[in-house]
Amino acid sequence: MNPCGPGSGKGTQSAKIAAHFGLICISVGEILRSQMLHHATSDQKWELIAQIIANGELAPPETTIEQLKQQFLKQQDARGFVVDGFPREIGQAFTFEEQIGSPDLVVFLACSSQRFRQRLEKRALEQGRLDDNPHAIERRVDTFKQNVPLIVKYYQEKGVIIRVSSVVQAQLYPDGMDKAGEGGC
Repeated sequence: MNPCGPGSGKGTQSAKIAAHFGLICISVGEILRSQMLHHATSDQKWELIAQIIANGELAPPETTIEQLKQQFLKQQDARGFVVDGFPREIGQAFTFEEQIGSPDLVVFLACSSQRFRQRLEKRALEQGRLDDNPHAIERRVDTFKQNVPLIVKYYQEKGVIIRVSSVVQAQLYPDGMDKAGEGGC
């Protein structure tokens, strides 16, 4: 699992970890964006979720957990999974463990709020994502800063979290550090 901040490079790093160890990478954000694209015009639930996410708020936890469960069920023969961008709040961690199971490892990519904002603003220009507007960026960074201490503490107490600083990440993957969405902080 990878409860890292918005724009931290978690998607790229999760994909690299998954590929290296022969695991399946599941991006919560990609799943939700895909569902919104396919259902937002025909399904009131997904239309509302699209508005919530565009406002920089978290998708409803029951929706997120249900989407994750569906992904796991589709790939039951997988050796294991890297879940990118999850959990975003402590309640999601509890629900995940109750309904799915406990993670073997949680990777936390440490990054400054200023760097989050810079990367998200750059990605907004390059990719035009719904949730990369100025209001949503501020809200997402604030929500992350509010929620992450409990998540980190919870997984520290379980002994399953590792923290990778942006400095170490830059040394591991120096070629992608300045590309939004391709590297890290």
